[in-house]
Amino acid sequence: MERENAESLGGGAGKRRVTGFHAIEAFVRRGAGGGSVLYAALKTKRTLALTASARAAGIPVRWTDTRFLDTLCPHTEHRGLVLELSHENPHHRGLSDFLLSFTGEKGLVLVLDGITDVHNLGAIVRSADLFCVDAALVPSRHSAKDSGVVAKVSSGASAFVPLIETPNLTRALLALKEAGFWVYGADMAGESAAETGFAHKAVLVLGSEGAGLSRLVKENCDGLVKIPSSGHVDSFNVSVAAGILMYEIRRQQGFPGVGV
Repeated sequence: MERENAESLGGGAGKRRVTGFHAIEAFVRRGAGGGSVLYAALKTKRTLALTASARAAGIPVRWTDTRFLDTLCPHTEHRGLVLELSHENPHHRGLSDFLLSFTGEKGLVLVLDGITDVHNLGAIVRSADLFCVDAALVPSRHSAKDSGVVAKVSSGASAFVPLIETPNLTRALLALKEAGFWVYGADMAGESAAETGFAHKAVLVLGSEGAGLSRLVKENCDGLVKIPSSGHVDSFNVSVAAGILMYEIRRQQGFPGVGV
């Protein structure tokens, strides 16, 4: 079998490679798209069940050895299973397609302004799935991207949360506003989230781990919000802040499963 040279989980001819049983299971359940392949090297009860599910979902299974999987994922522990996704993810769309198809009276969109740590992005996506976020936007440059690492850290939640790349966050915010969304930026100088009346169609903007919101993005927010806190460190980790703010927005929106 011909072996591919993969620099990372997200590299190699535009393909993404997903490891971790829960992450692979989520993509199989959601639908990995045409051209995806599940590589397996260990025949255990668990892997045999997963390969059967993959075949039932139309994903071809190729049995190989662990050395080949090492070449696909040289820097990641694969544990005998690697899902190689096709170049095109059928569940990711552009912003214009998302706005044309969105018909809900209530909605929550994340905009991630320069989140560069893939582990933070994965953690945010995991929370976004639990709160049924409608889409998450990331800039095309200077940002962590959807990848196998994000899939693994998010336990497969990236299979369900539409991640949209956009070349210009400011224009994206203007398009969301024109579609009836109100934009709230997370910032320590903002109003307490508990005292903010969030709109039924809300956009939550989170800045980079160090610099926070960029100037133009902050200027295009309708309001700034913060999480009241006390203690000895400066701020929450961005993924923790994202979860707290998503909860508060969904709570105010009366989202099912989110308590008052």
